[in-house]
Amino acid sequence: MITSQKLATEVSTASERFVETLSKCLLEAQSSCSPEEYEQFKNAVGSVIGALEISMLWPLYRKHPDLEPENLHDWKNET
Repeated sequence: MITSQKLATEVSTASERFVETLSKCLLEAQSSCSPEEYEQFKNAVGSVIGALEISMLWPLYRKHPDLEPENLHDWKNET
């Protein structure tokens, strides 16, 4: 995975913004889509975020633990 701290920081920041944007879109979709459309979109967003986390962010955070967001620290301690 990425060894450069600078690039790892850029990737982490961009990924967090991407997840935040998708989450906002999901909230908007909940009020503007049919229940069926919302479910499909929610599943698609979950798949995209899950793939991003598993394939890119978790390996990145293992290499650069200082970049891991605080909310993930709490989640790991609960499981």
